[in-house]
Amino acid sequence: MYQYLLQEKRLFIILLLWTAIGAISSMAALVLIPLHLLSLRGKGEYLLMLIGLWFIFTLSDSRQGLFRFAQTVKPFAMLIISYMVWEERHRWPATHFFKAFVPFFAIAIVGWMSSPYQFTSAQKMLSYFLLLFTVPQLVQRLLLVEKERFLKLFIGLGSIILGLGLVLKYTLPGFVLFVESGRYSGLLGNPNGLGIYAFCFLMLYTLIRHFHPYLVTKQEHWIIYGVIALSLIFSGSRGGIFSSLMFLAAYYLFQQSTLMGMIVMIATFASYQLVMANLETIIVSLNLQDYFRLDTLEKGSGRVMAHAFARKHIEYNYWWGRGFGYAEYLMLEWKDYFLSKGHQGNVHNSYLTIWLDTGLVGLLAVCWGWLKNIYDASKFSPLAWAILFGALLTTSVESWLAASMNPFTIQLVIIISMLGMEEFYVS
Repeated sequence: MYQYLLQEKRLFIILLLWTAIGAISSMAALVLIPLHLLSLRGKGEYLLMLIGLWFIFTLSDSRQGLFRFAQTVKPFAMLIISYMVWEERHRWPATHFFKAFVPFFAIAIVGWMSSPYQFTSAQKMLSYFLLLFTVPQLVQRLLLVEKERFLKLFIGLGSIILGLGLVLKYTLPGFVLFVESGRYSGLLGNPNGLGIYAFCFLMLYTLIRHFHPYLVTKQEHWIIYGVIALSLIFSGSRGGIFSSLMFLAAYYLFQQSTLMGMIVMIATFASYQLVMANLETIIVSLNLQDYFRLDTLEKGSGRVMAHAFARKHIEYNYWWGRGFGYAEYLMLEWKDYFLSKGHQGNVHNSYLTIWLDTGLVGLLAVCWGWLKNIYDASKFSPLAWAILFGALLTTSVESWLAASMNPFTIQLVIIISMLGMEEFYVS
């Protein structure tokens, strides 16, 4: 793997140049990076398009001023790459990933018509549309023409991003510690974001290696798992840690038997309320009250208050919602109230966020879209269900699945897209 990454120095130099230009001047990055992407038109540089998109989304999640340019650049990068993918669509086999979400977007348009800020809402809806339309097509093209290179490079870049954060923890700690709490956040914007990133990368890496074990040596395998584990542990992200454990348990069970996996994992979620009701006792018995920040668990770090707020406002727009970004709009409107209660952030639940944005009808439609694609992938391998059970937990405590241009949702789309394509399984 190390030798392979050295062979890919051209691609890494490009990513470093993008970063250097952005760090020097956001305006220069806004001009030069899109121009560079446009120069790739018709050249088949699909790997740079996809890896570059993931890289920019990752930097955009950071709170470091050094990477602030990525926030400005990412919508333009998304638009340009989507256009180039669409332009060449007739040269490649059709992908079906996006079709399952067509009803959702039709419903989202209905909600958008009553949005209090339609322009921003339309932008958010368009970006979600482009992500689901573009990324699966890039994945398919890469699996067809340069699969091994694609899979190795994603493993390598994810490992480097997490590994670099760990190095900085000891060499430049101020760069990777979250200011408000002093917790470790790596190169991501906050500790919980790092937890989600590590969890998503855990799924991506584990499933790639399961079907293509020759891509990494045994020593590299344990180093990568070590980097992921340390990132999760140092972040202290309860959602990231428990979701990772849930995924690994499901991954093991579905290898043994699909039926056993389904029964055990459904039973696990059915007992969720019982576990949560006794979670404080369990944590104390394990002497982990300091690590899991038991003093914040009772108030859910503001989540309980945010959830109650979301449920109250759902009642006013129960069925149809008020467009993409409505939950974010509400949280901004009530920002002073939440700050007075010691809470910052969003609703902290993807399903409540989508419900506020698109109503119950939209929530059911988007769940159908994800489930349909996971079901299609499970026809190739029952391990696809492990993704569902892992993601269910983290999406119930964070709102990342309701957004598109973050470094988490794109990983989920890549994972499910890969598992749903026959080309992924061919050696």
